[in-house]
Amino acid sequence: ARRSHASRLHSRCTIGAMTPDLVKLRAKQKSLRVVLDNLELTLVDEAQWTKPSDTSYLNDASRANPDVMANVAAMAATNTLVAWFGEDSEGFVGLWRGVACRPLASSPVVKLDTEGQYEIVAMTVPDYIAISVSKDDFDETRKALVKAGLKVGRDRDAIWAKLNEWSDDPNEFRNSLYDHIKKKKRSQP
Repeated sequence: ARRSHASRLHSRCTIGAMTPDLVKLRAKQKSLRVVLDNLELTLVDEAQWTKPSDTSYLNDASRANPDVMANVAAMAATNTLVAWFGEDSEGFVGLWRGVACRPLASSPVVKLDTEGQYEIVAMTVPDYIAISVSKDDFDETRKALVKAGLKVGRDRDAIWAKLNEWSDDPNEFRNSLYDHIKKKKRSQP
């Protein structure tokens, strides 16, 4: 039987252990409760968490639409390249391993919003937390993260500047795969 894009990618890119930052963050959740609560961040300790790929919201008409299902397949495949670690007020957050299946420690933080768009938001989990708060709360949040033993960029500009070096875009990957799936479906009898 032919395997889906998602299962082929997943078999190449196994998750393994999470990063030291996430281990430390989980261990320090109590002392960082205010920071995590401000983001409405819930950490998930389930390497193969499937909630970001849930399609139970689709109705019969959507399931019959080949474009919708091509997007569902493309997102499912893209999601296998992410080590999801939580959900915040804006969507799901994880580590983008990309097609190269880079190690988690060098994988940037990706967010999947409620509209189905992916965005690289920071190069590290502590930077993601610090950059996700308001400008007014940045210094206090940074101080709490550093006190918990996490390394955080010195300021918002430094965190954003690191993102300029990034070129592996999960949206581009998903869109390319979506186009490929649609084209393949059209060519089938």
